[in-house]
Amino acid sequence: METPKPETPTESPVVAEHEVLAPEHDPSVPDVTLLEDKFPEWFRLRSSTTGFVLLLSLTYVFFNLIPLSHTDLWGHLAYGRLIAANRAIPKTEPLMSLSEGVPFVDGAWLTQVMGYSAYRVGGRAAMACLFGLAISVSCGLIMIRARQRTGSNLFALLAFGMLLWVDWKQFMIVRPQLAGLVMFCGLFSILTSRRWHTSLWAIIPIGFALWANMHGSFIVGIGMLGAVTVGRAIDLLRRTGKLRMLFRDRWLYRYFILTELTAAATLLNPYGLALHAEVLAFSSNSNLREIVEWMPLSLRMFQGRAAAAAALMLIVIYRFSPRRASATELILLAGLGASALWTSRMLLWWAPIAAFYLALHGQAACRHWWKSEPSTEPPRTASLWTIVSIGLMFLAFEISHMGNVSVDLVMGKTKKARDRMNRVAVSKMTPVGVISYLHKVYDSENPPTGLVFNTYEMGDYLTFAGPRDMNLFLNSHAHLVPRDVWNAYMNISQLGRGWEENLAHYGVNMVIIDNLTRRSAVSHFLDSGEWTRDYADANCTVFVRKTPI
Repeated sequence: METPKPETPTESPVVAEHEVLAPEHDPSVPDVTLLEDKFPEWFRLRSSTTGFVLLLSLTYVFFNLIPLSHTDLWGHLAYGRLIAANRAIPKTEPLMSLSEGVPFVDGAWLTQVMGYSAYRVGGRAAMACLFGLAISVSCGLIMIRARQRTGSNLFALLAFGMLLWVDWKQFMIVRPQLAGLVMFCGLFSILTSRRWHTSLWAIIPIGFALWANMHGSFIVGIGMLGAVTVGRAIDLLRRTGKLRMLFRDRWLYRYFILTELTAAATLLNPYGLALHAEVLAFSSNSNLREIVEWMPLSLRMFQGRAAAAAALMLIVIYRFSPRRASATELILLAGLGASALWTSRMLLWWAPIAAFYLALHGQAACRHWWKSEPSTEPPRTASLWTIVSIGLMFLAFEISHMGNVSVDLVMGKTKKARDRMNRVAVSKMTPVGVISYLHKVYDSENPPTGLVFNTYEMGDYLTFAGPRDMNLFLNSHAHLVPRDVWNAYMNISQLGRGWEENLAHYGVNMVIIDNLTRRSAVSHFLDSGEWTRDYADANCTVFVRKTPI
């Protein structure tokens, strides 16, 4: 008997209940798979991060457009030029004739050479670029770490704002300590990240080796590592009450070894251990105690009032914060705060620490008051925000002075680029007119005879831009000025008893005085029968002795 063959179905086969048929593609509806973000996860950013990039880009542009200060910057460029020309670091003070033979430990030689190299390429525009970059990077490191630790954009912005506010006066002068601030904020960001990577065993010591050749603030970095180590030990003893736990804690071991490694790495400098001794003794120099920025912090100063308000905010926040204060943060805040009270220049290092912990405990206090819980929803990221962030940074660079110069150079407009380099604004106290006068009347073969008395504030720019063989009384490296010379300078600039005899004693035939702060001195020279006003503008006046000594 023949087995019947099954009939071929004329309709679609029956689909099991658990199977799903793919719908036919409707050409009028976009294909969802084409709209997926296919960039790797590491390339994607949050929208809030793009907001931070926008804020930091605006900060960079803002500080890039601030006129360059008339002090410090130009003196350091002069030392960098000398080191680059001689391919050696001078062992004695080379630019002040009255300080001849004074031992010179140049702890900022690398920053000076790098700064002068950038100046040769981009002129004033390069200096403005480095100025804005150093501040925006430093503030960004603190703000981003505050965002990572608090999970709050608002308190990250609070840390950013407080750092700018407290350190505003410190930021206004371009000097190598800004490079030190970048290193300081980078180190603090690493130490507060709560993460450890094996590469940090190499990155941090190498960073300290560079830092020791860039600015003397590397001592503050070593102190920070020491505070973290001691603070960790105190917290362990406070929590466990057992001494043996100090030998079992992995983080304490890391901090201790890292402190030893970084201290050894800082010996990789031209002076060895002598650099450390010079840095520690620097602030005790008697000449510096008569300069405003090295005086103790007081409420008469803007930065003193800002620091007092920040400290009061910290006290209130700590009072209501449910978060336990670690020994490390208390050591850092108290130690650097006491240093700032002793000399206001140390406020630069206290402000980033205070800004971060204000955000950390402020967020904890607010969460406790409103009984809110941190969001557990994973952040939404997209490569679009990364592209927008890159575009914002590129736009900020193009708006800056250096961006305009680079465009001209790429297009082959060398002369236009050179003009742009020199059109970057300098502060109103910069003796630009005096420099033009000096180069018009004198040159390297015919410099002013005798010694030129200049006010402290004018010395750096006169050293860098004036005739090469002009002998100036001093520049901003006041710690290298012999005490008797410094006393004579203070006597002359303040019109003390016997000031005219001091001018004659040092063979001064030319005097350059700034009109903005020393009007009375200008009047005395005008009334004197021994001096002739040879040049004057709204900024400075130049007097020449009628009968040269």
